[in-house]
Amino acid sequence: MKRVYRIFIFVSFLCMFFLTDQALFAAEGIKIGEAKLNPYVETKLQYDDNVFLNSNDEKDDFIVTLTPGLSLEWPVYGNLFKFDYHAAINRFMDNTSQDATDHYLSTSLDINWQDATFTIHEDFKRVFERPSTEDVTRVKRDDNSAGIIAKLQRDKLGIELGYENFIRNYKSSPSYELYDRRDNIYSLMFTHQTFRKTRLLLEYDFAQIRYSEDTRSDSNYHQFLIGAIGELTPKTTATIKTGYQLRNYERDSEPDFDTAVLYADITHKFSGKNTVKLSFLRSAEESTYDVNNYYKIENLSWVFDHYFNNRLLGFITGIYQINSYPRESTEGIETAKRKDKYYSMGVGLRYYLKKWFTLTLHLEHIIRDSNFDIFEYKQNLITVTAKAEF
Repeated sequence: MKRVYRIFIFVSFLCMFFLTDQALFAAEGIKIGEAKLNPYVETKLQYDDNVFLNSNDEKDDFIVTLTPGLSLEWPVYGNLFKFDYHAAINRFMDNTSQDATDHYLSTSLDINWQDATFTIHEDFKRVFERPSTEDVTRVKRDDNSAGIIAKLQRDKLGIELGYENFIRNYKSSPSYELYDRRDNIYSLMFTHQTFRKTRLLLEYDFAQIRYSEDTRSDSNYHQFLIGAIGELTPKTTATIKTGYQLRNYERDSEPDFDTAVLYADITHKFSGKNTVKLSFLRSAEESTYDVNNYYKIENLSWVFDHYFNNRLLGFITGIYQINSYPRESTEGIETAKRKDKYYSMGVGLRYYLKKWFTLTLHLEHIIRDSNFDIFEYKQNLITVTAKAEF
């Protein structure tokens, strides 16, 4: 009865949009002088057939999520201030121990001074969720990222300086406190407008990763990249950066990560109706697994969009990812270097019912295949989302 009641609330909430006068929802925001406020709300119903990502004892559930939010754009003397806050109120119908309210706050300020531009940003989130595909447990944590990017463009030559400070603070239990960390990332990039719509780049990054507890090894890394930004063809735009990263851990017992890296985002428009977006990533991620401080990540993800007409969008999503760990660990009676293969395939439809209102249906099948059986699982998700922008 409890499950039926919550589903009824969700359906009733959807009906509220259909019955509300369209004049109240112009999707043009609220003007206050030069500033524009945009309230929005999203409601989501999801069926998850493996809530805890178990390899054998699978438990299913319905999750209802209500996400109210508010965004602001405020132009000031040629500069632009942006603000966004939203809260995701997640309620599980059976497994109420997973209930949570997640908070997301982001701000940015774009400053334009003739040939120079500055972007100051901060992104904060307080969430109860899985940090990555490495994890199966939802964890309470605070993440905060703040930084500044300065750009100078003269003729065909551009120079970009960046700094970012990232702080992760786990809240769930004392056992996670050893993974609290602070990253300081410095970057320098030179670009050259070699072609009419394409810039070539040369980039250097230096990072310091520092853990709060001395049970984890701190590290520094140097990263050297070359690449291109812009139109590769009339129908293809891309940001591609490849090079080498040298990540050195302070403890001699910790393997270093010294290998080629790749960061790429490519968008190709076959026509006005068909677009494919590809992302490639090869790098290292800090790990919370056993004696491993990091794992190598190799990721390919894609989205294919097809507009059936100006209101109906169909899409196909996919992810193929390999997580490789440098140090041996023991699970049961087996000792080996852990290696996970992560697959995700999805299809969906998005219907633009009104200028201010969209409905989305997304079906997704996920598999994690590991050389340790304990880390394998399968998951199916069915998600219905309604979003209104006021």
